[in-house]
Amino acid sequence: MKQKSFWIGALVLAILGMFIGESYMYHVLILCFIWIIVVVGWDLVLGYCGILNFAQLVFFASAAYVTGMLSINFGIHPILAFFLSVMFTGLIGFLVGLPCLRLQGEYVALFTFAVHLALPAVISQGRSIGTGGATGLMGIPPLEAFGFSITAMDKIPWYYLTLAIAGIIVYFVYFILLPGKLGKAFITLRDSEDFAKSLGVNDYKYKLMAFVFSAMITGVAGALYAHYVSVVTPKILGNEFFLMVMLMLSVGGIGRFPGVVLGAFIITIGNEVLRDAGQYRLLILGICVVLTILYLPNGIVYLRDRIKTRLQ
Repeated sequence: MKQKSFWIGALVLAILGMFIGESYMYHVLILCFIWIIVVVGWDLVLGYCGILNFAQLVFFASAAYVTGMLSINFGIHPILAFFLSVMFTGLIGFLVGLPCLRLQGEYVALFTFAVHLALPAVISQGRSIGTGGATGLMGIPPLEAFGFSITAMDKIPWYYLTLAIAGIIVYFVYFILLPGKLGKAFITLRDSEDFAKSLGVNDYKYKLMAFVFSAMITGVAGALYAHYVSVVTPKILGNEFFLMVMLMLSVGGIGRFPGVVLGAFIITIGNEVLRDAGQYRLLILGICVVLTILYLPNGIVYLRDRIKTRLQ
């Protein structure tokens, strides 16, 4: 049933891309697809592995900066820079995951959030290594293959590229990885770590794998974002982006497909609607987080069950 819904949704979006017509709507949906990749990576480590990781935007920013630095400072082809940045982000995930193996629960959350808070300062002071400092990187070249360049001005190729990549990642995570042996090990560790160990599940190994997979998935989104907008600044580690992703998880429903996918659409589109709110937008997003936790603690995927129960 879920696979059928996935294919229907992908087909509808593919057909919709032929009739949108307006550049701004293409832009919003491209951002939706990019953020879907981010929340799927976070849902894997948080929802299905039960690891309180708050360094997800670190992986996003790392990939965005690395692909930009390789393309601009070293003249590496954007496609090669893209793949190298994803591999580098996997290494970052491994390095962040290693100390977390000795920590539990809220201490993992504190450590990973500390990493998130530290990275903007590193980037701002890293002008000598090519980060661009506080101003960031500008003029990141678009993706190019076989002599064809996909620029931000031409939204239709970007629409179908991001749709295809997001679709592949969603299908891989929810219909190949999680139903398989690896996914069952993740879920068993989340539900009962002691029981999982008694079955011979190596918690160190699988937790590290979860960090690496999650980091690489998020790295794909960060590299896509960098080549799409062509500008990367420390702002991507700011409160707005962090609140947005938290809302996507909260509104959608952590660890329940297709919750986070729906959450990414709702919050990305809602954030664009709130553009005119200016400085009050973060306040509104924060209030939405609180209201979601209070009234929809399990996300919108459980809303239908609650309505059905109340009607009965």
